[in-house]
Amino acid sequence: MRPSPRECISTAVILMKRVRIKQVDVFTSTPLAGNAAGVVTEADDLTDEEMQKIAREMNLSKTAFVLRPTEKADFRVRFFTPERELDLAGHPTIAAFHTLAEEARIFLREPTTTVFQQTKAGILPVEFQIKKGEVKKIMMTQVKPAFRPFEGPLEKLAGALGADVDEIKKTNLPLEIVSTGLPQLMVPAENLSAVQKMSPDFFALKRFNEEAGVVSTHVFTLQTLSPMAMVHTRNFSPAVGIFEDPATGTANGALGAYLIKNRAIRGNSPVTIISEQGYEINRPSEILVEVHFVGDRVEVVRVGGQAVTVMEGEMFF
Repeated sequence: MRPSPRECISTAVILMKRVRIKQVDVFTSTPLAGNAAGVVTEADDLTDEEMQKIAREMNLSKTAFVLRPTEKADFRVRFFTPERELDLAGHPTIAAFHTLAEEARIFLREPTTTVFQQTKAGILPVEFQIKKGEVKKIMMTQVKPAFRPFEGPLEKLAGALGADVDEIKKTNLPLEIVSTGLPQLMVPAENLSAVQKMSPDFFALKRFNEEAGVVSTHVFTLQTLSPMAMVHTRNFSPAVGIFEDPATGTANGALGAYLIKNRAIRGNSPVTIISEQGYEINRPSEILVEVHFVGDRVEVVRVGGQAVTVMEGEMFF
């Protein structure tokens, strides 16, 4: 006797992989703001190809996959954009550990609890700051910063950004490639208006970033919208499939190191820099950047903030 169509469909669903996934808004405590990341906390049975396909299906700037560690760490985390895997990523790290805490996979002790994530950039600590049983913020340590000068044509870069060359030159700050896990090009701008009116040619900028060997172009000004913020930023990452990112942890970590090294922001170590991002695309975000330094030598960069889960469900394939 042949099975009915309903029975065939039921069998097919049973045989499909079922993957639990959440969507978390990061660098905000307000749902539908900040930067959204996908999180899969049980990814050990997924292949590389399946992780990439899930990231493409989620179509968020990044999706994090949590696996059992293979080195001395608490968790292994892999990061995918819709187009490729990254060695490290900021906001999906915060999203992943927010979700692990939410699922009671981490035993939290006040006032701080530190765990370690194994990434392709190395084994790095993640700290929970807790008060009255509630996680107030999550801070990730990034790779010790590395700097190299930008030697490309400024006019070509300005053209790709839709920017005025003079509004970059007038800052008297260098263009510099900085990595705290991923290489990012830091581009200063004279004022808020100069940043807000940029309208990049993303195909030209993609080629430019690839030629420069950077993941993104991170534009900033020391003029801000919020009186609490110290820097206003925009991040363009077409080389990895992201036109404009609402809030970028690794790029703002690199920016914090850049600002201290170039003495654009001064103070006693450690300095906490509040970066605002995402306003131009209606995803306001607040990124905390903590920089430990001696003189102009940066030793440690930590980035973090708040996060909120906005969606959860299952994916079948």
